[in-house]
Amino acid sequence: MSFEEDSEKSPFYGTNNIFSSNLRVKGIHFGKEFYNRVKLFPWWLHYHKGDTVESELRNNIIRVGRELGLDEKWLKNILRHTVSEFSKKGLGNDYYGYHNIQHELESAYFILIAIGAINKFNKFNFSQKETIYLFVAALFHDYDPLKEFDKPNEDSVEYFIRNDSKIRKFIEQAGLDLDIVMALIHRTAYPFEGRIAEYSKVKINQLLDKAAFHESLNQTKERYLKLGWFLSVSERIAGYALGDFEHAKDMARRNAHALGWHPSVINKNSVKYFDHIMMNEKEMFELIMENLPSELRRNFHSNVTGFRKSWNKELGLRDMKKGTRLVFVIENDTEKLKNETIEALIKIHKSVPTLIQTNEDDFVKTLLDNSTIIVTLRVDTANGKIIGYAKGGPLENYKLRPGTNDFNFGLKNTAYLEGVSVIEGFWGGTGGHFLRIKFLNEAINSGYKYVTGYAHREVILERKKKMELIEIVKKYDPDKLDYYRIDLNNSLYQKIVTDTYDLVC
Repeated sequence: MSFEEDSEKSPFYGTNNIFSSNLRVKGIHFGKEFYNRVKLFPWWLHYHKGDTVESELRNNIIRVGRELGLDEKWLKNILRHTVSEFSKKGLGNDYYGYHNIQHELESAYFILIAIGAINKFNKFNFSQKETIYLFVAALFHDYDPLKEFDKPNEDSVEYFIRNDSKIRKFIEQAGLDLDIVMALIHRTAYPFEGRIAEYSKVKINQLLDKAAFHESLNQTKERYLKLGWFLSVSERIAGYALGDFEHAKDMARRNAHALGWHPSVINKNSVKYFDHIMMNEKEMFELIMENLPSELRRNFHSNVTGFRKSWNKELGLRDMKKGTRLVFVIENDTEKLKNETIEALIKIHKSVPTLIQTNEDDFVKTLLDNSTIIVTLRVDTANGKIIGYAKGGPLENYKLRPGTNDFNFGLKNTAYLEGVSVIEGFWGGTGGHFLRIKFLNEAINSGYKYVTGYAHREVILERKKKMELIEIVKKYDPDKLDYYRIDLNNSLYQKIVTDTYDLVC
């Protein structure tokens, strides 16, 4: 799923940059890939034991693929290579963008389910060859290790697939034409309209003409274009049909992060996204949905309804909160937190988790640690309903993202900000901003010299423009969820006064 409306502004759009920038390719050297393998070693153990989401998807793909007549050994080998390549290229389970290995596996699994369901009723009649084409295209449609932002570029995907000898070998073993695989992948460009569609159509026609020149095509171009459309719609709805609403919200958050969106537009743009598929691509959407197993249909429509309800709730709260007084409270004695306060914070943590997530046990443990800094955002009074919080504490109490090394670790001079969470309906105002400022102010009062955490790169750079003493310590590409450090000597933080504890919406 991609909500990006400015796709045509991509630095890759309509260019051959990826083909003329071989120096960038050389940048993915063996050392980096080896490091990625090492840091993911614990996950790999769980994956091979079969107790990860990715291993469950792998097993389901093999099961359904076998039912459709695909060679089991070939399936196992291509899946092993896919998971390995995505992981060592930095697109594995620790990648915080939307287009990760889980999305690829979900797309491949879903497309096999959809093909099997449609063939059962003889409504589209996918041949086995077409099934394998669609499976391979779904599995690799986002394979773009050097992407500069989360949304993949199809030219870049084509470059990496053509230059991976093992992928080419799997394609040859299945008797497929690489040009047809790439034509299908180019059809997944989104949104498929305007200049993007024009460019993609030229590429697709060139690839199909090339395939026809050295292989007698069994189908017309129109058929392959329709197969590509089937792939495009399938991969965009896959995760929303396979998972529950929590998974759907996580995908939407990841996509919003990748595009640098404020949380306040997630529900609105999700509704807009689903409306576009169901109305503008109605023919293909209905072909897929009408034949899916009932459980997947229910999942998808339940998730769509969930986003609509959340958006309507936001709209209602926006009207109700006008004139509401918001109060910031420093919970400076965490050992004496009331049970209802703990329950409220846990509830918000579950419903509006940060991208760097902590499990509930660790969250509660730090809640009860008296060194933890907690600032709550309440309605009307200091004892009012909690609608948001900023939380963190000594850097030494937290496990950082793989690859982050902070030289201040152990010096007890740095507070780590887990993140800022505000419930739906109160997003988009100044509450979240002041929660962060209040946290920084309390870190100063607690004697810390620095505050660190993770945020989108563009957010960090915007704060830097506003004269905050903030630096990026560790960059993460392409998800851009970077580790930053704030110097609390900045007068911006020192001048905060108590009368800003109250706000009026």
